[in-house]
Amino acid sequence: MKRLFLTLTISAFLLASCVEIVYLPLSTPTVAVAESTPLPSASQTPAPIPTQAPDLGVSTEALRGLTVSLWHGLDGSQARLLAQLAAEFSLTNPWGITVQARAWENLSALEQAVRSGQTGDGLPELALALPEQALAWDEESLIAALNPYITNPEFGFTQNDLNDFPAGLWRQDEVDGRRLGLPAVRSTRLLFYNLGWARELGFENAPQTSDEFYEQACAANATFRLDADETNDGYGGLVLDGDPWTAYSWFRAFNGDVAGGGEFDFVRDENEAALLFLSGLREDGCAWLATDLTSYHHLAARRALFISGSLSEIMAQDSAWRVSGTTDEWTVLPFPGLTRAAVAYGPSFVLFESSPARQLAGWLFMRWALSAENQVRWADDSGFLPVRVSALGMVTNATPQWRAAADLVPQMGNYPQLAGWRVARRVLGDGFYTFFVLGLSPESVLGEMQRTVEQVTAPEQ
Repeated sequence: MKRLFLTLTISAFLLASCVEIVYLPLSTPTVAVAESTPLPSASQTPAPIPTQAPDLGVSTEALRGLTVSLWHGLDGSQARLLAQLAAEFSLTNPWGITVQARAWENLSALEQAVRSGQTGDGLPELALALPEQALAWDEESLIAALNPYITNPEFGFTQNDLNDFPAGLWRQDEVDGRRLGLPAVRSTRLLFYNLGWARELGFENAPQTSDEFYEQACAANATFRLDADETNDGYGGLVLDGDPWTAYSWFRAFNGDVAGGGEFDFVRDENEAALLFLSGLREDGCAWLATDLTSYHHLAARRALFISGSLSEIMAQDSAWRVSGTTDEWTVLPFPGLTRAAVAYGPSFVLFESSPARQLAGWLFMRWALSAENQVRWADDSGFLPVRVSALGMVTNATPQWRAAADLVPQMGNYPQLAGWRVARRVLGDGFYTFFVLGLSPESVLGEMQRTVEQVTAPEQ
């Protein structure tokens, strides 16, 4: 009965709505915006224009006066910033290229727009999309590989540029040696940790391993068992949630994964070990499920020593901290297991197949938009992580918790570079949460996840 319930809840939801699944936070985080870099003067002296772009099969004279479209699914200040970047590039680039940015409601709406564009409305030259969306479009031969542009001696990246992209982020957007996109900005899922309370409990250092995490979580729970109120005995420790990035991060912390060899593979001993660890925490009263939509107030009120949250939630947690009036400090941590896991995710620039001149024009914009200076502006505005190491230290609008997250960028890992990840991550999140709600065995829930993901990602016959 439990397995049937899990199958029905996951499968029915996914099969009805798999097109609409997007897990990148789409609302702009509430972050105080630093003063924007002034617009460059349109009259500044342009760089010399080379007469030929080696190996790309197009004369740069063909770029003059071109207008290219950029589609994206950002909103709020991020959409405004991207429009400003497009306008600045249009005013200052030496080739006279105009970039027109078009915002769709969200990343799902962007996906639908691309689908409609294939039927006659026309596609843009470039887009800002999730890597898994680009993989799906590549399967339909819509995406131009970026390898020739990256290595082009005139318009590509220098070796210093390439070294400026952290290896974990650079590995995203690449499949079988073909680079389908360039990372634009990244978020990550982390543990939020009440450092002040941990110190009162006798822990001077954050947990580095699963054993240390268990010790601290159970010590927090033990404080509630000392009073006469039995109704609060489940508090303390870790608040569990069903976010797919939480589940995936815990799997990675135990050296697990959900894919390999180009296929999804949920049933692994390492994933089972992660679930056994978390279920053991819950059985011992050191982890609990909250009914609230968010758990920021639980962390601030010392009802939890750990919660998980994304980079875009740092400001919301900071706000809950101020409202509570607590004097505790808090910080962010990677997920501790056999290793310390943090996974980066977010949108990337992709280039659609068009003409050689239009593709080069699109490439020139995305290369410019990913300069360290523009990355700093993007991070200051959005609260997300820049994707160049040189930009990390230049961000001005950063809290201590954001800095702690930024320090993890060099070690951040990749996630499954498969088109089906768009729906597989929801299978992962729903199964992970149901595992705790129904008290399933790790073997059964992983097996059901595997069967479900095979069903919902199977090609239509």
